[in-house]
Amino acid sequence: MSSALPPQRRQPPGGAQPGRGMSPAQGAEQAEKRLGKPCFHVGQRVKGLFACVTCQFRIRNRGALPACPDCGEIVWAYMEDGPRPVPEGETPEAGAAPAETAAPSVEEGVKLESPSEAPVKVEEGVRLEP
Repeated sequence: MSSALPPQRRQPPGGAQPGRGMSPAQGAEQAEKRLGKPCFHVGQRVKGLFACVTCQFRIRNRGALPACPDCGEIVWAYMEDGPRPVPEGETPEAGAAPAETAAPSVEEGVKLESPSEAPVKVEEGVRLEP
């Protein structure tokens, strides 16, 4: 198979290698962590606007999510604003996003100081030998 496919779609001939194959639910969970958007997999019944996580093909879905008609991907990202939708047949607790760790804060214009208040010394041409 092509290496251009996302990890949840890549499988070597003869089946998945240990640790490499993943279920559609695991693929959706990994995509959600990577993209920061709610993601769902083929077969889940969720209404709304979705984009394929591989080729960005968009659909307005009203029933069970299909495989992407362009690339065959099985994971879709929810593109609408608002709370995370709950697929039909699931409870809100089961459809809740996985617990996320606190994101690091980003600040601009912060002055960096060395612990000893001494200026930083930069030397060029230093050779490090093992």
